[in-house]
Amino acid sequence: MAKETWSRSDTSASVFPRYETVNGNTSVPQSNAPLNETLAYYKLSAFNGAQDTLTHGFFQTSCGSNLSFHYTDPSVYGNQTGTATRPVLILTHGYPESSYIWRRMTQPLSERVPLIVPDQPGYGLSTPCITGSDKATFAGAIMEAVQSVYGHNTTVVLAGHDRGARTMHRAAVSIDTFPGITALGVFLADIVPTVEEYASFANSTWSVNYFHWAFLPKEAFATDVIMAYGGGAWVRQILTYGSGLNAMGIEIFQADDSWAVYENFFNQLSVTNASIYDYAAGATTDYDMEVADQAAGRKVAIPCHVLYSIYNLGTEFDVPTVWARWVDASAVLTVEGIGGNKGHFIVEEAPDETIQQINTFLDRLHVAQ
Repeated sequence: MAKETWSRSDTSASVFPRYETVNGNTSVPQSNAPLNETLAYYKLSAFNGAQDTLTHGFFQTSCGSNLSFHYTDPSVYGNQTGTATRPVLILTHGYPESSYIWRRMTQPLSERVPLIVPDQPGYGLSTPCITGSDKATFAGAIMEAVQSVYGHNTTVVLAGHDRGARTMHRAAVSIDTFPGITALGVFLADIVPTVEEYASFANSTWSVNYFHWAFLPKEAFATDVIMAYGGGAWVRQILTYGSGLNAMGIEIFQADDSWAVYENFFNQLSVTNASIYDYAAGATTDYDMEVADQAAGRKVAIPCHVLYSIYNLGTEFDVPTVWARWVDASAVLTVEGIGGNKGHFIVEEAPDETIQQINTFLDRLHVAQ
């Protein structure tokens, strides 16, 4: 796939149709800050045949998103690619970030399995979906990208952090709605289900800590406020709030210009606005789907591993007990916390521990070494 010439510095209505439709009378900036393409078009190191980075490309999905993703070339693992022996490991990111969160893990993980690492629709270099911002739509877009590279019948392992973990949770529950995709298991980092998260807000401290869950679904108003404050400045504040207290963890998190990468994206009006609709869908469509799942007895029915920050999620939830309500007993749930005062951005604050837990999970799924 060739690098596309499209740029987020283009402010035409064709690039931002949802913003113009929903919030056309806004008084905040009508154009984006210049996109730093050096920061935006990063590479993810990997075992990838003759290349030492994952291949980067775009795929036009049926939801309307031109999805940006990094991937292992299918030739690297040959006819084992996308099989139970060498499943495609899908790595998804959360808020307010991009596929760059996996930068310290793609090298070792790609030496075991093929990878596909997307920017979720509307985030990073991916344009938004125009048919919806719910996690089922996001998951569908990602599965289409997987099949565009690896073929219709592909075996995968689902993995994600934060909003990306919510997309993978939905994919796991609804895996039968993605023809040709077989999921061996799902790895979720530092989340509980959306319904459980909202229920926890009866605790005043937790509701303050997660204030953005109530603010961002205000849609156009939230976009106005964030862009007035500055998208990049907002990102830096959210990253600071979510970080732990471990000095080494914070140093690793901030390394490799990571915060500058995320700020650069959120200085773009379309990224900030798309993320708003992600959270708006979370408070409505995603929430309602989870309620319906529980009422119908639909649960995660594939092996599930949950990694969580003891400092963050562990202070509010009994994480194993919560997830036991959402994973079928036959699927086998494993849960492991990471301590040392490492915070919500656990994938970046504790990359070595994350790699170890992913590899242990792959061992459990009988994936080749």
